[in-house]
Amino acid sequence: MAERASGLLSVADQTDAQRGGPGSILSRQSRDHSALHELMLAYDRAGSPDARARVVSDLAERALRHAFAEETVLFPAYRKHLPAEGDRLTAHIEGEHQEINELLQDLQDADPAAPSYDARVRRLFALISDDARNEEDALLPRLQQVASEDELRAIGAAWEAARTASPTRPHPGIPRRPPGNALAGVALAASDRVEDLLEGSSRRQGTGLLGSALAGVVAGAAGVAVMTLGEKVEQALTGRASSEVPGRTLSALLGRRFPEDDERRFLVNHAMHWGQGALLGAVRGLMARSGHRGAGASAVFTVLRLSADQTLENGTGVGAPPWTWPRGEQVVDVLHKVVYAVVTGAVADRLVRPPAPVLRGRPVPPRVVRGRRRGPA
Repeated sequence: MAERASGLLSVADQTDAQRGGPGSILSRQSRDHSALHELMLAYDRAGSPDARARVVSDLAERALRHAFAEETVLFPAYRKHLPAEGDRLTAHIEGEHQEINELLQDLQDADPAAPSYDARVRRLFALISDDARNEEDALLPRLQQVASEDELRAIGAAWEAARTASPTRPHPGIPRRPPGNALAGVALAASDRVEDLLEGSSRRQGTGLLGSALAGVVAGAAGVAVMTLGEKVEQALTGRASSEVPGRTLSALLGRRFPEDDERRFLVNHAMHWGQGALLGAVRGLMARSGHRGAGASAVFTVLRLSADQTLENGTGVGAPPWTWPRGEQVVDVLHKVVYAVVTGAVADRLVRPPAPVLRGRPVPPRVVRGRRRGPA
């Protein structure tokens, strides 16, 4: 559905000065569209399936960053400045972004030598090209008519910041509009970057020990984040006050008095709350590397987390043995730790790859994913 705004000059036909300067959203979008077009041409010039897969990998990351910045910054600005007509065009492009995410997710695990691979890539190129035409011929010229150059440059700066901090992998399951996409994007961007970093590891060795531990720390932080959200919901429903046991435990471990002022108590409490959960996640990352994955590993990790809590709290004399707690508090504590362990495990299992299996003394031949070599999923 490529359309052109009647009587308006396409952004593709304007100079940087006409667009509002190189920092304007019009110029930034146009440059990114040109870069995507060059990658499409590079795909046609690639001489082998592996070379084409590498081009698709590069194009995928740029296209996903571009789309995320549009959905979190450009499209909301367009709907704000043009409320009467802004939703129809952005909704159409968001629908194409959804299909792009789905195609890229399929292409991650596709064999670039398969006959169907090229057909899916051509569909991807058609969607990206249609989006570029809609934006350069209609959306951006219309925005240019109602926004000042200062506003266009401010939108451009925010767009660039969102593009830089965006996820790098396809996530068709997340919302295409704020606040859902922005909130999900924060965690996914961190997760994607760790996965990008670890993906280059040798498939014979899998993710290294240090890499697995670091990935586990990221997974542990994600587990703490979701557990904390669940705790806040539970406290709102039950009226239970926040516990100071984590902060008091950390103070005891450091041989210091627990702070008296509320602000420092809050900081010490959260340092222990987040630090312990993140660091313990390293263990779950190493479990994933050794092949202990899935629900069974998460169940073991739940017990490990509960044991660590009780060892630290009772060893310092801060906590009381759990069998002395009211039954309701026991249940609530276990449920929150189950949430932590399940989320930590899911993220760790995604980020950490175990060593490739070996058949008759030889590693299983790898296949190309995102333009790099990896073993069977």
